[in-house]
Amino acid sequence: MRDSHTQTSSTSAEAVPTSALAEAAPGHAPDVEPAPTVGHPAPVLWPLHLGAFLATFMFSVSNVAIPAVQADIGASDATSALIVGLFSAAFASGLILCGRIGDRFGRRRLFMIGTGALVITSIAVGLAPDPLFLLVARATQGSAAAVMMPQILASFQHSLSGAARLKAISLFGAFSGVGTVGGQVLGGGLISLFGQTWGWRAAFLSCAIAAAAAYLGSLRLTESRSIDPAPPDAPGAILLGVGMMSLVTGLALGPVTGWLPLPATLLAACAAALTAFALWQNRAEAAGRDPLIPPQVVRIPAAWIGMLMAFVFFAGFGTFLYNFALTSQTGHGDPAAVSGLTLGLFAAAFLITSLLVPRAVGRLGGPGTMVLGTTLQAISLLGVAWASATAPATEWNLWFQLPGVVLGAAQALQFGPLVGTVVGAVPDRVAGLSGGLIATMQQAGIAVGVALLGALFHVFTLSLGHDNAFAVACLVQVGLCLAFGTGALALLRLGSRR
Repeated sequence: MRDSHTQTSSTSAEAVPTSALAEAAPGHAPDVEPAPTVGHPAPVLWPLHLGAFLATFMFSVSNVAIPAVQADIGASDATSALIVGLFSAAFASGLILCGRIGDRFGRRRLFMIGTGALVITSIAVGLAPDPLFLLVARATQGSAAAVMMPQILASFQHSLSGAARLKAISLFGAFSGVGTVGGQVLGGGLISLFGQTWGWRAAFLSCAIAAAAAYLGSLRLTESRSIDPAPPDAPGAILLGVGMMSLVTGLALGPVTGWLPLPATLLAACAAALTAFALWQNRAEAAGRDPLIPPQVVRIPAAWIGMLMAFVFFAGFGTFLYNFALTSQTGHGDPAAVSGLTLGLFAAAFLITSLLVPRAVGRLGGPGTMVLGTTLQAISLLGVAWASATAPATEWNLWFQLPGVVLGAAQALQFGPLVGTVVGAVPDRVAGLSGGLIATMQQAGIAVGVALLGALFHVFTLSLGHDNAFAVACLVQVGLCLAFGTGALALLRLGSRR
């Protein structure tokens, strides 16, 4: 196994030309291996893509499994919210720190530790005898995912360049998106196949199988680390962890507990912790130390715009799937398998389009591709809203297919280039930060979207019924779509000025 230790020494924070999404930030010697030549085989990447699938699959499968968990082990509504929320909270809390640790001790090593831990924790989740054990297992599963996830994009940034890196990033988006939908499709199928008692357990145990495959594949990965890694920044890591844990847990509990007193207290703690974190990061940078999230990186226009766009994207994406599952299973009484299979063409369109994203970026540029995706998303959401409001209940799943296919393709055109924007804006010296920033925005966006927009959906269902409420929710999501498009246009203007 070959170790590679090339690394940049520059720390300039120039804006990134977003038309070249796959390249390192200007002014930074790339921490990459040369493109493969004769006698030098291409690096093994499939375990990393499987890890990207697994990270979102583990979150999504819990959504479809909740009704079966409640029926089997008597989980309350608050416990059910925490089954989802604690995983996301632990996941989001450790992402950026684990990316920094991977830069120092080896990304392949951290990926192996994370996937190995996911095998154990996924088995624990699947065999949980009671709600308390399940909550502890889900929290540790989220922590294991945090160890694994940021190493993926950092490894791409290290080992690939140019078109090869852009293709890998596009595949990352494809596997992440398919994992989100696949959790509902495969999870729903397993629950229907094995029944409520063993179905949800089989769904979670399937995570262990995928994690074991990723672990075995990681034996073939090339090790990489920064030659001059930044220190961990323990105070920053603690403050960010407390802030993210409080945010995600508070938002998960809020809709099922009336927001008082615990959720409100957690959200107040989140605000205090994140404010202290921002002050600490600026103070550390001013003192010449290495903050966990360097403010000079966040100030790069492509970086902070991309982070906001990631938050908005996942707030809408996560909420759409959440509302869809409720409309299908609760509103129409569809079995979990039927609910999942209804999204089959949506997932296929996302995957196929993701494979074509590098070509689209080559012609339109990254921001231009995202503008196209935003336009198609807005049109498709209007189509889904119309179908939901007018289709007979017995034909709802059929009417969903055409706008659903367009929606899947549109979101692929948005997500792949967005990931490339953030990766390209992060200096190679802190490559592990790229995966951490995206995944943190992912978890925060899903938590905020499901808590706030999901609660709004519940209000609509009381007066309008599930189908009309889903239509209204899609119209609300058009607003998020327009916010994403505004960010894409800003990146487009930024690129044109360079």
